[in-house]
Parts: sequence; structure tokens; C-alpha cells
Amino acid sequence: MNISFTKYNLIFSFTILMTFIVIAGCAPSISVSCQLGINSYEEEKYRTAIVQFTRALQDDPTDPEIYFYRASTKVHLKDFPGAVDDYSRAISLNHNEYKYYLNRGLVYTTLTNYDDAISDYNHAVEIDSLNPETFFNRGYVKELLRDYNGAIEDYSKSILRDSTDARFFVNRGNINSIIEDYKQAIKDYTAAIGLNPEDEIAYQNRAGDYIKLGKFPEAIADLTKAIKLDPTRNDFYYSRAEAKLGLNNFLGAAVDYTHIIKLEPDDALAHYNRGICYANIELKDNACADFNKAGELGLFEAYEVIRKYCLEKGEVTK
Repeated sequence: MNISFTKYNLIFSFTILMTFIVIAGCAPSISVSCQLGINSYEEEKYRTAIVQFTRALQDDPTDPEIYFYRASTKVHLKDFPGAVDDYSRAISLNHNEYKYYLNRGLVYTTLTNYDDAISDYNHAVEIDSLNPETFFNRGYVKELLRDYNGAIEDYSKSILRDSTDARFFVNRGNINSIIEDYKQAIKDYTAAIGLNPEDEIAYQNRAGDYIKLGKFPEAIADLTKAIKLDPTRNDFYYSRAEAKLGLNNFLGAAVDYTHIIKLEPDDALAHYNRGICYANIELKDNACADFNKAGELGLFEAYEVIRKYCLEKGEVTK
């Protein structure tokens, strides 16, 4: 089980989720339709919201905010081409609103149109260079493009503008981990945990880097905290078992694989790995039972282990 890191996703600027100050952007003659659209949006009645925003646009097709609202609603319906079209209409009516570029850039990112996404984020930065979200999103795309230096630079700019958001530190930590600067990555995750002690992603990722550095007790402590925050995550137990194996704690690792099996009885790898642990502490019957189960579940390598260890009285090691 390889350790993998998790990152926070992009940030949309859905201002219609905020207070109704945005209603001021609607002309008095169509404010009722705007209000109904926003009410439907907040009630997650997205198709009804689109009908209301469309009615508002029939009354005044020159209001960029309504196009913005309708585009944001289309995103929830996964109508990404339609959302791009509406964001573009909003931009054509008002070139100076950063949130239009920010959200269109996010849709372009979803469509893997990274060049256009970067271009939109660049426009958003030109309009508002103090907004940390734009740098965060641009850093995310640069990460996807494997421009790791550029990603670190943008995540750092997000942190410079808002040092209270744990997500910014987590994502920068991920890049530092990718480039194998594990100590700096750990510093970033530690900063994130300081800001949000319940950030299970930060604990998980810091544990991964502790394992890479051979700091298994620290990794186990972090993963134990992550499991306490979410005891249903199989990957947390897999990672903690790996850390325990680093300390030759086969019994402890077997306990973690047992937790996984309770959550997912058909997890062949968990049965196989627990069998390896049992074999190392000379619980042969338990080990062979797990190897048999792993084979039945489709992990056919287990049958070779059965042949060599269970049938020929060989040895199985870590």
C-alpha cells in the first residue's frame, strides 16, 4: 500500500451563496425574478433557478450578474459548456469583475482546458491582486501541469494574502512532498494543523512524509488522530499499518487490517496483508485462512503463497 497525499480542490466564487447584497445588481423591474432564482438556488432547485434567471434576462439582457448567477447554477447541473457561455456573456458586459474570470477559469479546469484556465486566472489577478483564491486556483492548475515551482509560488502568494487558511498550507505541502522536500512539506502540514486541529488531510499527508523519512512513531500518532476524526477511511488504516510494519509491529498492523476488513469484508489486499502479518508472528492457521480468502476474492498471487507456505511448510516474511 503506497502512501498517497490528498489536496484541497479549487475554490468557486459563488456569491449567490452569500448574503442578498448581490440582489442590488438586479434592476428593480426584474428583482422579483432574481430573488426567486436565488431562492431556488439556495434550495438546490437548480432547474427552477435557471428558469427564473432566464426570465430575468428576458426583461434585462444587459445585467452581467444574472448571467453569472445562471452560469453558477449550470455548474451544479454539470452543464459546463453552458456555464462557460454565460460566464463569457457576463465578461462581455463587464470586463472588470474578477469573479467572472475566476469561475470561468474553474470550469475550464474541469474541462481540462488548462491554457484558458490560466489565462482567466491571470485576468482575475490583474483585476484583484489581493484575492488569495485566484492564486490558489492558478497554483492548482500549475500543479496539474507539473509546473511545481509555479504552483509553490502561487500557493505561497495565497498564504501571503491569507495566512489563516489551512488549505493553502496543505496544498503547498503536497507540492513540497512531490519534489521530495519532505521536511518543508511537514512544516506546511504542521502549520495547517495549527490552524485547524481537525484537518484530517493534513494529518494523513504529514504521516505519509514521516513514513518516507522513517519516522514511524510520528506517522502512527498522526494517523491515529486522523482515524479518530474519521474512522471510516480505509486508507488511514492502510497507512497506519504500513507505519507499524516499519517498526516490525506485525500484530499492530494485523489489527489495522482487521479494521479494514470490518469496513470492507471483500478487500482482498487487506486479507492478504493480514495473512503476511499472521505468518510473521507464527499464526499459520490464521495466515493461511487469510491467504485463501484473498485468493477467493481475486488476489491470485495468494495461491502461490499458499503453495509455498501453507502446503510446503515454507516461510513467509515481511
